[in-house]
Amino acid sequence: MNSLKVFGVAGLMLAMAGCVPDWASENETGLIMEIAGITTSAGGEGGEDGPILLSDVSPDFNDDAIVTVNVYRKNPQVTATSALEHVRLESYSVRYFRTDGHSIEGVDVPHRITGALSSIRFHTPTETDEVEAEAVITIVRQQAKHEAPLVNLVGNHVSSTGSLIVPGQFLVTTIAEITVYARQVTTGEPLSATGTVQVTFADFSNGQ
Repeated sequence: MNSLKVFGVAGLMLAMAGCVPDWASENETGLIMEIAGITTSAGGEGGEDGPILLSDVSPDFNDDAIVTVNVYRKNPQVTATSALEHVRLESYSVRYFRTDGHSIEGVDVPHRITGALSSIRFHTPTETDEVEAEAVITIVRQQAKHEAPLVNLVGNHVSSTGSLIVPGQFLVTTIAEITVYARQVTTGEPLSATGTVQVTFADFSNGQ
């Protein structure tokens, strides 16, 4: 009889574990971090392209974005806050892929990149509020415009509306997957958040 009770309790525990939502168990901290928004700016010149970045492969500048990250509690019933729960953004990565399945780095899409985030720190969220911070990241490094496949687009001019001035397929459309990495300051427990933005590469420099 006792063995049956043990099996019954174990089965109940397994069933309960299976009911835990992913967002509640995605990290070891009591916090959730997410990317709340991505604002692109072509070459840092202030031109906001919204959810789509038109990346010109001719000019030698980076294509940057402002990534808005927020942190909030898994358990909204927790009311006490502590500096021990502060979170620090540490780094980011950008990986490119295409929806047609052709996603070989250096052949179909640019190589993935990583970068530091200057140790941006979040204060502890309260039980009802979230805390938010903005980080400037580079989506496309200028070095990538001198490497395949982007260098192959140079000289084949395309208008900013996407219509070809020279016949041929001289557009490369990708999805940039941006992942931000952070760490809880005192415990060292990691957190991460991922967002995506469409990036269309072409030689827009002489577009009409």
